[in-house]
Amino acid sequence: MIRVVTLDSFDEKQLAKFNRTLYTAFGVGSEHSGTADVPAGMSDPLDAEKLLEQVKGIRSYQDDKVLLLTTRKLKERELPSGMAPTQGFSRFGKDRAVLSISPHKDLESGYKAIARHALHQLGHLWELHHCLDPRCSMYPPWTPSFSQGEPIFCTFCREKSEQKIRLAKS
Repeated sequence: MIRVVTLDSFDEKQLAKFNRTLYTAFGVGSEHSGTADVPAGMSDPLDAEKLLEQVKGIRSYQDDKVLLLTTRKLKERELPSGMAPTQGFSRFGKDRAVLSISPHKDLESGYKAIARHALHQLGHLWELHHCLDPRCSMYPPWTPSFSQGEPIFCTFCREKSEQKIRLAKS
């Protein structure tokens, strides 16, 4: 199950459409599982890694994947090649990811790009690596063409995610 937990206010109809896209991509249930508070003392832009560690009150089960969704900007991450803008972050092979819809005003205005980033972050939770196919959501997100693509997986990544989901413990 994919549990979308919002950190800010979102339109319920837009969240329902977003969850249908996640369901279509992964073939597992996806639902809005409530809201959570940004930890006290955390200021904008949000530190994605600390946010994943410190956010509390999220109910999930053993094989659930949790996607925190926020309208707030995420802090740039330092990479060996320099500072990189951060749209989302996930702990590879773990259970939580965070995604910012910034700079879009809502889910609908940047739907394809936001959904594509969501698939990318959730794919990392299921241990998918970056893909060489530019049509795939696992293509590196820092490339200029990433946001223009459709929220889909290539055949290889789709099969790999299905295999990981089938091997889950529950």
